[in-house]
Amino acid sequence: MKASKKNIEDFLSNKDIAIVGASAKSKKFGNDAIKGLVAKGYNVYPVHPTAKEIEGISCFDLISNLPDHVNAIHISTNKKLTNDIVINAKNKGIKNIWVQQMSDNDETPSLCSDCNLITKECLLMFLEPVKGLHKFHKGVKGLFGKLPK
Repeated sequence: MKASKKNIEDFLSNKDIAIVGASAKSKKFGNDAIKGLVAKGYNVYPVHPTAKEIEGISCFDLISNLPDHVNAIHISTNKKLTNDIVINAKNKGIKNIWVQQMSDNDETPSLCSDCNLITKECLLMFLEPVKGLHKFHKGVKGLFGKLPK
């Protein structure tokens, strides 16, 4: 299941986004995702089992504890954990699900048949204006016609 430009636009139209795989380590993608979304004006809700705060933002230990108005989730975890996270998100009523490239597995699309699912794409390549390495990667993907249409 390939993500379309509309899938991505629909996901990013949500101003409240939970991040599962949030990390306090500045070199980890989960930390970059938080900083990138905050810089673009999103309200970010990090989900972390033990951290109380990441980048000055209070964390939630479980998806079920997220505020009810959060209806989008970004997942950047080990692919073995992804399906349980997806099920927990859907149980919470979250239907906008972005599974970061390399975090999805063969079962993820079937679990999300009733959701706006984005897989095999990097969130930071679509937070306009894109900068740095993500701008380069987006340019290369565009050059080869691999960007979502």
